[in-house]
Amino acid sequence: MSTSDLRYPAASGGDSSIPPVVTPHYGSSLPNPPSDVSQGRPTRCATGVRFLTTIHGILNIVIIIALVCVIISAGVVSSDEARAADDSGAETSAKVSAFHTRNAVLVFSIFGLIAILFDTIIHVTKLVHRLPAIFDKIFIIVMLVLAVIYFILGCCAAAWEKKMRDKLEQFDLLSHKGAAASAAFFLFVAMIATTVDFVLRLLNRSSSQSYNP
Repeated sequence: MSTSDLRYPAASGGDSSIPPVVTPHYGSSLPNPPSDVSQGRPTRCATGVRFLTTIHGILNIVIIIALVCVIISAGVVSSDEARAADDSGAETSAKVSAFHTRNAVLVFSIFGLIAILFDTIIHVTKLVHRLPAIFDKIFIIVMLVLAVIYFILGCCAAAWEKKMRDKLEQFDLLSHKGAAASAAFFLFVAMIATTVDFVLRLLNRSSSQSYNP
């Protein structure tokens, strides 16, 4: 009984000198194609341009606008004016330092603005797929801590406004009335938006709820 390989059929009815047609055979599958960013790990938010249409993208935009308004509001009050409020001997029930409150509001607002812009960019460009999964949880925790700081700074900014009015308004030295109060308002807006945004991300833990483009 013939045991010839079926992949090499003998020529029939023709010139036996013509070599048989050899069908290539591969013992293994083709190599995997290069990895693509879009095929990376699942994320807690949608990625690509559609991120901007989700609740997280919308809240990110709200946070960005609120923090820009905080920076503008706190920035229009000069450090000299804040020091003058601290050095004035007029009576006030506000015990915060106007100078240090102003600086703290600016520093944490700028930090938060950079962080939320970074978050928006890596989701829109899908670079978040290149980052380890632990990055999501660490970033969420950082932003929730920042939300608590915004709440504290909002309360301090409200007291800062009262101190400026009590100590400078009576001497006509208050050049930007309501600036600190405006900063306090937008800090509370940023705090609420940040809390909602990142609590929702924290709750979105199961793979069935995660997004993968």
